[in-house]
Amino acid sequence: MKTLVFFDINGTIIKRDSRTDIPFAQAVDEFFNIQNGMEGVDTTARSDKDVLMEVLDNFKIPFSENLWNGFLKKYEKKLEEFKKTDVWRENADAVSFIKKLHKKGCSLSLISGELSIGAKYKLEKIGVWEYFPTGGFGEDGLRRFDIADSALKKALEHYKTTPERIVVIGDTVLDIQTARHLNAEVISITTGSHSREKLESESPDFIVDRFSELKDSDI
Repeated sequence: MKTLVFFDINGTIIKRDSRTDIPFAQAVDEFFNIQNGMEGVDTTARSDKDVLMEVLDNFKIPFSENLWNGFLKKYEKKLEEFKKTDVWRENADAVSFIKKLHKKGCSLSLISGELSIGAKYKLEKIGVWEYFPTGGFGEDGLRRFDIADSALKKALEHYKTTPERIVVIGDTVLDIQTARHLNAEVISITTGSHSREKLESESPDFIVDRFSELKDSDI
C-alpha cells in the first residue's frame, strides 16, 4: 500500500448546507418529542453521539445506552425516508476525484463523526460508498482523535500492509489537527465549514477549492 487516504464526509465528499442534517434533526425532535432540538448546536467536526449528548443536556434529558439504541433505530428510519431526496449531494468534484484515487491504487478510508449507518446512506446516494471498505465513525469515539486512531487501526488491519504515505482530506481546522495527530499530510478543501483564511492559519500541506486543482504528484 503506497498511499492511504482518509476522507472526511460532510463538507468534503458531501455538500454541507441547511439540508445536510435534516434526517438527524427530525429524528431528534420526533424521538424525544421536542421542537427544534438541534437549534444552536454546532455539528462541525463532531461525532453524532457527542452532538446528541449536547441536545439531551440542553433539554435536561438523561443519557442512557437504551435511549441511544432507540434513537439509532429512529435515525435509520429517517435515513431510509430521505434516501431518494436531494438532501445529500456531491461536494465539488469529489466523486471523480475518489474514483481517480481508486484507479490509481490508493487505499481509501474515512474519518468522520458521522455514524457508519449515516455514512453508508450518504455515500451510497452519490455512488462512492463502495470505495471505502473501512473507516472510523461516530460510534468509534466521542472525539475526532479517538475516531482517527480507530480509523487508522482498522485501515491497517483491512489492507494488511503499512502505507508509505498517509493523507487526510477535510474541510475544517480539526481535520488538519487530526492529520497532525496521525503524522499524516493534509489536504484542506474550502467548501465546508471553515474559511480559506481559517484553514490557512493551520498551514495545511495543500489547500484547494476543487480537487481538480491537485496534481498527480500531490497525492
